[in-house]
This record gives sequence, structure tokens and C-alpha cells, in this order.
Amino acid sequence: MPTYCQIKKIHILKNVLHLDDETYVDMLMSFGVTTSKNLTYSEASVLIEILEEQAVDMSLWQKQSKKYDNLQRSEKMATPAQLRMIEAMWREISYFDSFDFAQKSLRTFLKNKFKTDHILFLTRKKANKVIHAIENIQKKLVESA
Repeated sequence: MPTYCQIKKIHILKNVLHLDDETYVDMLMSFGVTTSKNLTYSEASVLIEILEEQAVDMSLWQKQSKKYDNLQRSEKMATPAQLRMIEAMWREISYFDSFDFAQKSLRTFLKNKFKTDHILFLTRKKANKVIHAIENIQKKLVESA
């Protein structure tokens, strides 16, 4: 499920772009939903990206930097894109719809399985292993459903 902030940003961008309800619902239908509340966390992120690009192209919105883009990292450390991907994937398999719970459970997972205290301490190689491990968890959840 999307966060409150994601839903809020989607609606702000909808208003900035002056999207009518029919166009907006058509966009949501491309994700298989009729309301932004039924999007997944990742789908909401993708929709926000699409809406932001349109708004930036029309000079209605100033592009904001993405999470982790401002970090000064060595070449061996995980990329900002890897870090965002890990968080988004973890958010989708998290049992509770709570940002804090997802963050705490991700830290616990990283500590137990990868001996890493925080996502920011992941190397590129270890980040790829984390992504692969989360993909395996997702597959098991789909199989058991």
C-alpha cells in the first residue's frame, strides 16, 4: 500500500497538471486500480515519477532529487538506485502498512542475514545479494498465496 505522503503527492501533482477525473482514472487503470489508495508502494512511486516528469516537462514542477542521490559514496558502496530498490521491495513484503515497521524490520533482516547494521553500509555486491534474497522471499509469498 502507498504511504500517506505518496497519496498526497499524487493528488498534488494531479492538481498541478490540471488532470480531469477521467484522465486520472485512466492512468490509475493502467495499474489495475481505480483509486490511488489501492496502488502498491512501488506502483505509487512509478506513478509519482510519471506525473513529476510530465509536470517538469510543462515547467509546472521543479524536479526534486531522489532519496540517497545526495550521498557521497565510493564506487564500492551500493548505488542510490540499489538502496531505493531494496527499500521499495522490502516495503512490498512488509506485513504491516507502517513505514517505521518496514524500516525496523529491514534493519533486522540486514543484521541477521547480511551482518550489516544499516542499509547505508551495504556494498554494491552485498546490495545485489539483498535484492536477490528479497526476490526469493517475494516468490515464496506468491507461491504460498
